[in-house]
Amino acid sequence: MTSTPDRTPTQRRVLPAGENGSLWEARPSCGIFKFRGVRLRLMVEDPAEVLFPTDCGLSLLSALNGDAAPALEGVNALDLGAGSGIYSVALLAAGAERVTALDINPASVAQTVANVMANGLDGTRLTCVTSPLEEYTPDERFDLVITNPPHLPYDPSYARGDGLETALVARRGGRAMYDAVIDRVDRFLAPGGSLLMAHSSLADIPRTVAELTSRGYETETLEIFEMDIPLLAYAEHMETLQTRLKELRAAGRAEFDGSRFTVHALVFRRPSGAIHH
Repeated sequence: MTSTPDRTPTQRRVLPAGENGSLWEARPSCGIFKFRGVRLRLMVEDPAEVLFPTDCGLSLLSALNGDAAPALEGVNALDLGAGSGIYSVALLAAGAERVTALDINPASVAQTVANVMANGLDGTRLTCVTSPLEEYTPDERFDLVITNPPHLPYDPSYARGDGLETALVARRGGRAMYDAVIDRVDRFLAPGGSLLMAHSSLADIPRTVAELTSRGYETETLEIFEMDIPLLAYAEHMETLQTRLKELRAAGRAEFDGSRFTVHALVFRRPSGAIHH
């Protein structure tokens, strides 16, 4: 595997094992979280249609509460894989000028809009798009792109084709969405803009860092979180999932210890000048 991010923080937050270690105050279909001084509420009306945000995704927002996090006021942002709309809600509450929420799951639109409106935010500053990432061609570039890609390795025994499952499981050893983001981020992100990513250690963090660094992006790790691999969500296929993960670890493409892994809250800053491939 390749080198680690440019700057690694000294702080590593360890979430206790088991359900009580969650960053949520309530779950699984309703949660309260505070972002940049604003208390926000998130609902998922049908958890079978839209994934209630996991600690993996919530960790990025927790890291963005820190002093070293980028400014969000006035930005034009793209929320990739919006799901329930948690990032769209947080960005609008923090003063983003506009947010485009993209998801392949049609149920994401209604849920994102509902959560934005339920928090008293300006819905006219939100645009929702239903499309695969690879087919999305916006007519503008964004100041900020934020994403929490699916990171569990694919296996036909437990992976389905619906929008809920694609929020967790990805082909190419759990890297399909990461690779798609890397492939298209130059088309989405304005020069000088930032890509904010919750990156799982199960999906080869050094590879992502190396590919974007080679294109001139500056990389910073805001915070590292240690938490449980969501094995209980795949109780019937736990052995298969563990086998896939061990294969990735043996190939140097995943890092975990027992049932614990880490999520790195990463910032990739695009250079202001031209990018040479």
